[in-house]
Amino acid sequence: MLVRRWLDTAGITDPVLRECYTLCVRRSLTERSGLGWLVTLGAPPPRRAACAAVGILILEADERVDTGQPEARLQRFNEWTDAWYSALETGTSSDPVLHAAAHACNTAVVRPSRALMEECFTALRRDAEFTEFATYEDWLPWARGSTGASAVWIMSMWGALGESGASILRRYGELAQLVDCLADVSEDLGDGRLYLPLEDLDRFGVRRQDLEAGRWTAATAELIAFEVARITGGLPDLLESALQHPWLHRCASGLDELLRTLCEAVLAAGPLLLRHVAVPGTGPTVRTGLTMWRAALVS
Repeated sequence: MLVRRWLDTAGITDPVLRECYTLCVRRSLTERSGLGWLVTLGAPPPRRAACAAVGILILEADERVDTGQPEARLQRFNEWTDAWYSALETGTSSDPVLHAAAHACNTAVVRPSRALMEECFTALRRDAEFTEFATYEDWLPWARGSTGASAVWIMSMWGALGESGASILRRYGELAQLVDCLADVSEDLGDGRLYLPLEDLDRFGVRRQDLEAGRWTAATAELIAFEVARITGGLPDLLESALQHPWLHRCASGLDELLRTLCEAVLAAGPLLLRHVAVPGTGPTVRTGLTMWRAALVS
């Protein structure tokens, strides 16, 4: 019912397009990380379906480099991005996600650039050809592309971000990617990947074999605390900048609360961080969602 109302508000009347958007919204609202429904419900009602479509497009690309036989991942990813650019150019696709996302991007007030899409896809493609990061400076371009460019792309469905808005979102993306690397460290190691900068492990004397074996040490605790402090230390200035943006200010407190909630979940996990993905409690996540949802209603 709500999806139909959002599509009506957006002026989308074509039956096939409505069906494609509905599929994207439903997938976004049930996406396993819980971020999909924040992205969707946090958007202004007329733009919720568009945000969901772009979000699922990127998620589909990400899944192709994270799942399936490793030797086939890059090919699957390239086939998906090729199909995307074809859909974007022609405005149509037999795939419902591509069809809806193409419409969303082609009808956006400010169409996202090919360069922005390539920034996102280049970072995701790196996961299929994974090499570890020697330093934090090596890690940053990947994080800003993987999560930062994705955030800019999705939220460009809201309207014109401007240079300052894009910069703010890339910074949020960078911090969000770091906490994601911390929360998923056990899962990533199981897939043969270590995303944390190697210089940080060396700084605290953390041995990779201890991480892989799930052995929690005092050095590991210090490393995790250092990375979390790197995130939380950057949040106050970022929040202040976001509050000055013409419309990002409406969701700034929600983004701040989300990152703090994720950081708290990582710290609370302790030794279990090396055995399971750190997931925040339902209550804090719901509160964050309600903050963003209320902001969307007054936009």
